[in-house]
Amino acid sequence: WFHIIPLQVGSLDEANKAIYAGVDAIIVQGREAGGHVISQDALISLLPKVADLVGDRDIPVIAAGGIVDARGYVAALALGAQGVCLGTRFLATQESRAHPTYKRKLVEFDRTEYTDVFGRARWPGAPHRVLYTPFFNDWKSLPPHQNEADQPVIGHSTIHDREIEIRRLAGTVPNVTATGDIESMVMYAGQSVGLIKEILPAGEVVKRLVEEAQLLIKHKFSDILLTHS
Repeated sequence: WFHIIPLQVGSLDEANKAIYAGVDAIIVQGREAGGHVISQDALISLLPKVADLVGDRDIPVIAAGGIVDARGYVAALALGAQGVCLGTRFLATQESRAHPTYKRKLVEFDRTEYTDVFGRARWPGAPHRVLYTPFFNDWKSLPPHQNEADQPVIGHSTIHDREIEIRRLAGTVPNVTATGDIESMVMYAGQSVGLIKEILPAGEVVKRLVEEAQLLIKHKFSDILLTHS
């Protein structure tokens, strides 16, 4: 038995520490990512810096944040990544354990916001990117001294075989077991959520990602080579 140890980083300093800690792979998360995001840099600027830092070491660099299709995949490869990590795109798949309402909103909405209004009591100082829903619009200006501990229970969910309460403004996303006021629960999403147009099987997402990336490289980059040859 052996274990592969990847580490997600959001800055060049974190990447440097990861290298010298002996990690097997580095996931570079840009500010575009959904959920809890510490990085203040966009993937387009952070990724090549980390790739340069890693250099010829045997440490794969994996890009994360705002990648939902072949265009993002190819862009990440061009910036120095050996692979990509998709979050929001796989939430919007048939196999995902996200609540059906959550999945539907990932297709319906195209705007996100970087905020700290959810889960302040449980995870203070951890900003996150969320889907800009009508509920979020109503609560986005929550005073700094308030948090979910002051709010009523709006639903329940089963996580790791244990039923939990979900309070309004909690940082708990609605999974398939969630009950209650789903519309008023946090829904994490990356900046490119507007590019997701349908709920697909996960295998189809991967198939399209690879096939469309191959076509993109073949046609777009071959044109560049021909132009400069």
